[in-house]
Amino acid sequence: MHPAKPHHANHRDDAPPSLDDGDEWSEVTAERDYVGASADNVAWSDVVARGGRWSGVTIEGFQGTDVRFENCDLAGLVLQGDVSLRRVEFVGCRMTGAVLAGAHLRHVRFASCVLDDTNLRMLDAQHVAFDGCSLLAADLYAAKLAKVTLAQCDLRGAELTKATFTDVDLRTSRLEDVKGADALRGATLDSVQVLSVAHSLALALGIKIVDD
Repeated sequence: MHPAKPHHANHRDDAPPSLDDGDEWSEVTAERDYVGASADNVAWSDVVARGGRWSGVTIEGFQGTDVRFENCDLAGLVLQGDVSLRRVEFVGCRMTGAVLAGAHLRHVRFASCVLDDTNLRMLDAQHVAFDGCSLLAADLYAAKLAKVTLAQCDLRGAELTKATFTDVDLRTSRLEDVKGADALRGATLDSVQVLSVAHSLALALGIKIVDD
């Protein structure tokens, strides 16, 4: 269930100083800031973004293949419209409040990232791994997850209503107070998690819990 790693060339050029409509970046390294930039129809192939600030960036239509974001500030990043990520890694990134709603993810890995309050509604994710990430109150409404692992992650308060889980491993992650816990059908949990999610599951199923 491990995602395939990005393919990167040995020689790389510097990325352009600005993000513009119709950009097609290939075999470049971006180490500068692009705070608040906006662009349409962007395509990246073999790109490494390292240590830059991308907060508030909005891209309408993004195709990313063989991309790695390393220690980047992606808070408030908005990728919308036709969005496809294939063999992409996010490592040590701050992504609080980022929007990836409806994006198609294939062989994507998030490692040691902060994804609190992210909008992942209707996400279509296959062969994706979240390792040691915080997803507090993340919105996964109607998301489709298949062959996905979330290890040592914090999903407390996450919205799971109408999400579908197929071959999804949630063992070792925190699930207290998730909403729509009945959507966890098809997911793998450990015995400790079953107890922690029991109250949320009872609420989702309309079960009244009364202590006299």
